[in-house]
Amino acid sequence: MIAPYLVFVAVFVIGPLVYVAVLSTYRWNLLSPRPVEVGFRNYVYLWNSSVFRESVSNSLLLAIGMFVFSLPLGFFFAVLLNMKLRGTVIYRSILFSSYVIPLTASGLVFTLLLNTHDGLLNRVLEQFGLQPIDWLGSSHDALWSVLMVSVWQYVGYYMLIFLAGLQNVPESLLDACRVDGGSRWRTLWHVTLPCISPNVFFAIVVCLIQSFQTFDQVYVMTGGGPDNATSTLTYYLFNKGFQMVDIGPAAAASVVLLVILALLSFLQMSLGRRWVVDEF
Repeated sequence: MIAPYLVFVAVFVIGPLVYVAVLSTYRWNLLSPRPVEVGFRNYVYLWNSSVFRESVSNSLLLAIGMFVFSLPLGFFFAVLLNMKLRGTVIYRSILFSSYVIPLTASGLVFTLLLNTHDGLLNRVLEQFGLQPIDWLGSSHDALWSVLMVSVWQYVGYYMLIFLAGLQNVPESLLDACRVDGGSRWRTLWHVTLPCISPNVFFAIVVCLIQSFQTFDQVYVMTGGGPDNATSTLTYYLFNKGFQMVDIGPAAAASVVLLVILALLSFLQMSLGRRWVVDEF
């Protein structure tokens, strides 16, 4: 029974990984009759490329921003929805609806909203006597605009993950903490968070992986500009591999992305064993 699964993994996972790793040691533009082996020169090229370093830096900044903003906001909304307020189903549907909207569609909508001259957001700022902001054309603001769209896109997803954990916290533990005189903050910190630690751990892992895979928003809203201010690691390898048809550096960049995600996952798994509570 396991043989079909092993064949699937070998053909669609291990095979492509090995092929990309081999391609990263060649120089090939798809037009030449055969690739030329260059060893690790593609990795040296990436190391010396300021565009690649800026792309990695932008990916790290997006990952930090998503961790700092989207996870706390998702948890905040989950706590509110767990209070059994009227209209909870409606609020939950509204918050989660942003996640089911295609990234390309939301990117196009926010491109119109953030337009410097005719965008709705700048029109609102002008009504309050403020100067319009070049949200997508400024090297200082463009990455923040991409981050804002990413937070809006995924906060409902993380809200749902946290809400699923909150609804499974035993009422007996919460009641026991209240009987012992625990405040809401102490109950949240010492009872609720340990009980939902598996959900928190899962949300952190998914958040960091999704952050490093940011592509659609950048492609639609800024095209990596201005001056590579919003170029991410995935956009860099797309630009190198599919637009410039420089397969070697693109394959090397994908290997670097794989290594970064593997190291992050290993680090999170190692740290997660220390604070994730599996049974309560």
